[in-house]
Amino acid sequence: MRDKIEYKGYWWLPSNSVTTVAGILTYIPHERITLELIGSFDSEKKTLEAFLNKKTENIIHGFTSDSKEITLVDCDPSGNVNLSCSFPIIRYSCQFIIIGKHLQSLEQKSFYKALITIPELMHWRPPESLNTSIQFSKENRKKLVTISFEIGEKIVNSTQINDNTQLIIKEGINYYGDHFSPKIEQQTYLEILKESNASIEDFYSDVSMYEQFLSLATLQTVKCSQILLYDKTVFQELSCGEKYYHSIEIIYIQRFNNESLESKKHNFLFDYNSIASQYTQAVRKWYANKDNIAPIRTHLIDSIKNKDFFSSVDFLIVIQAIEGFWWRFRDDNYRKNNQIPAQKKTELKTIINELIKEFDSIHKIKTLDLDIKSVVDSRHYYSHFMNKTEKPHTLDGVELYNLTSKIRKILICCVLHFIGFDYPQINQILNGSHNSLLTSS
Repeated sequence: MRDKIEYKGYWWLPSNSVTTVAGILTYIPHERITLELIGSFDSEKKTLEAFLNKKTENIIHGFTSDSKEITLVDCDPSGNVNLSCSFPIIRYSCQFIIIGKHLQSLEQKSFYKALITIPELMHWRPPESLNTSIQFSKENRKKLVTISFEIGEKIVNSTQINDNTQLIIKEGINYYGDHFSPKIEQQTYLEILKESNASIEDFYSDVSMYEQFLSLATLQTVKCSQILLYDKTVFQELSCGEKYYHSIEIIYIQRFNNESLESKKHNFLFDYNSIASQYTQAVRKWYANKDNIAPIRTHLIDSIKNKDFFSSVDFLIVIQAIEGFWWRFRDDNYRKNNQIPAQKKTELKTIINELIKEFDSIHKIKTLDLDIKSVVDSRHYYSHFMNKTEKPHTLDGVELYNLTSKIRKILICCVLHFIGFDYPQINQILNGSHNSLLTSS
């Protein structure tokens, strides 16, 4: 999904495969998916009538000049028409490209496996498939470098997250090139395996959840660069009887800043090796409670994205996520333990104080030096646009940014504890991270 593509071919609607229209499909990474047709699907209508009657198509099928089957999903029309020309130019802006199979919808349950390439995953859990040794000869002062590896994949971790889904971290070697310029690449990638066939929507949901998990782990925006699906009916049978399953690629628009991994990989919140014993439990809980913690998780991921500027909205995202965590997972027990009547709402001051008390054993929280009056006044001022004289402790500018950095640490503690890390482990994770989100203010 990081490279521009262009396909020339014929296109048609699933309801009328006889009427085909020539056109060009273009994908510009992070920008658009556009199908430009020379003509329209309704060939019986005149040029102007066909142009005026164009409509959104859920699915468009195509066959390219290099013999690829294409499915386009959620296609919105536009275009132009010249009354002196015998055909219109119709353009469709599409949401998904499926390369390798004609589907009727994203809900069609056709796939049993997906291979996901996530650039950050290779840095989060570096592959260890290459063995390199260097020998020096004192006699002729020559240096001998030996690189060895086994062809094939190696399972790093396999986690069953529900009855139908298994998440597998694998590593392997790509060896290609020729005698004069051999190339060796090692990589870490994610495999999602289903017991029974699942849809693109199912796999897309799983991938999005894992991207968010890695976004928490790396404290940066994580997006996959390739999704390959496999269908047991799409294969080539070799002469020996072995079946070679063809991959089906999914492409969609990803809008985010393409960050430099080299400058970020040492700033993770935690990496795989540091939580290897807890990884399975953490991922299972991340997926099992995806609905309960969905808004909180989304706000957390939004709050750690690299942005060109800071505003009060960023502060509100973090504080609302903290409040959401409290109302969902802490308020009932707090009321019960303190015999507080249901009609009395827990104040934000109390919420912050109680969470600081809960995570007091964690060094980053114990030394937070948080001005809770500023948190409360800023929360109400920016949420309700009150008169600033009524909320004298409201902060803005650099002071509000520093306040947001402090309460973000509380939010990170909440989420880490929710997915199964105990207080000593959270303390170790936060102390071991050199990310500016944790070391600033």
